[in-house]
Amino acid sequence: MSQSYDVIVVGVGAVGSAACYDLAKRGLKVLGLEQFAVPHNMGGTHGNSRQTKIAPYIGSDYEPIILRAYELFHEIVEESGQKDLMVTTGFLDLAPHRNFSGYKNNLGHFEDLSASQVRERFPQFHIDEPYWGAFDPVGALLRPEVAITTYVRMAMRLGTHVMANTKVLDWSADAAGVMVKTDRETYSADRIVFCAGPWTGKLLKNLGITCTVTRMSFAWVWPLQNVKAYEPEAMPCWCIEDEDGIYYGFPMMTDVPGYKIGLHWYGEPVDPDNFNRTPNAHDESLVRKGLQKYFPEANGPLLGIRTCLYDHTVDDVPIMDKHPEHDRVVLCGPLCGAGFKFAPAYAEIAADFVEKGRTDLRSDFLRIGRLLPSS
Repeated sequence: MSQSYDVIVVGVGAVGSAACYDLAKRGLKVLGLEQFAVPHNMGGTHGNSRQTKIAPYIGSDYEPIILRAYELFHEIVEESGQKDLMVTTGFLDLAPHRNFSGYKNNLGHFEDLSASQVRERFPQFHIDEPYWGAFDPVGALLRPEVAITTYVRMAMRLGTHVMANTKVLDWSADAAGVMVKTDRETYSADRIVFCAGPWTGKLLKNLGITCTVTRMSFAWVWPLQNVKAYEPEAMPCWCIEDEDGIYYGFPMMTDVPGYKIGLHWYGEPVDPDNFNRTPNAHDESLVRKGLQKYFPEANGPLLGIRTCLYDHTVDDVPIMDKHPEHDRVVLCGPLCGAGFKFAPAYAEIAADFVEKGRTDLRSDFLRIGRLLPSS
């Protein structure tokens, strides 16, 4: 295998896999390095399902990014033929107020529902006033493992080299290019893209930027009754604003038994290289509280709990930018616990920086300068 490339992508997860494919389509010679398997369950991109929606981001800084991500997800489905990568289910956002931040109806991506209308249309949800619902009909369920596998397969068909179970030990960059030392070999390239997820903070520490990694969990349970009401034909992806955080969930899929639910909150700070991944009674209690409150008919036998990692900046906004000290280095992350729905657009931004040194996709709010200590 050749040891010299146009670009090396470190981390072949959500954004890294999409970046490998995007860069390969641009005709670049790409090497993807992943410290675990492809795909894996050691970071934040696993668990068989993620949700995406447009309506909450209309009118916000994220609007052009989510719209582009939707286009790119549809493109990879068509290009690969992997139809189950993105399953349109609709998305239901529930909150104890009517004024949903960011929602606008100018694109037709929003239905305003009272609590009684939510119960009539989706009787699985046990809510009452003052809750209101915003239903986004183009909301969809994304399959993270399927997406990563698809991007990698398509990239490798274009000549990309991907090395799994290969840990990066050191790297350097200068005017001539970049060098990456791994536990296998040393590789050189013109440029490097870091898509390291929860491990990104260790790259940013020397810049004086603090990042936090937190441990989260989610679970699958079997409904006590009316199982069909929790299948994709009847159940949308959803979020519920709660005093404990934001509960979220998905309809049941055929490859994983049970109804998936989790709590989106800040979580327990951990070191991604040294923490307890084993689910515990507290993890289950968080899920049970949400089930008892909003889905008592689904509060059945536990079928599984998994842990994952969120990575945060101090303002909980991702970083997509060139390294401030190395023009040949592109940083993608942290993703702040909500990155998968934006992944192909983030990958496109990274590929733009590699190829052109800039991006035309409006995303200035993601630049690293906002977080750098003042000189």
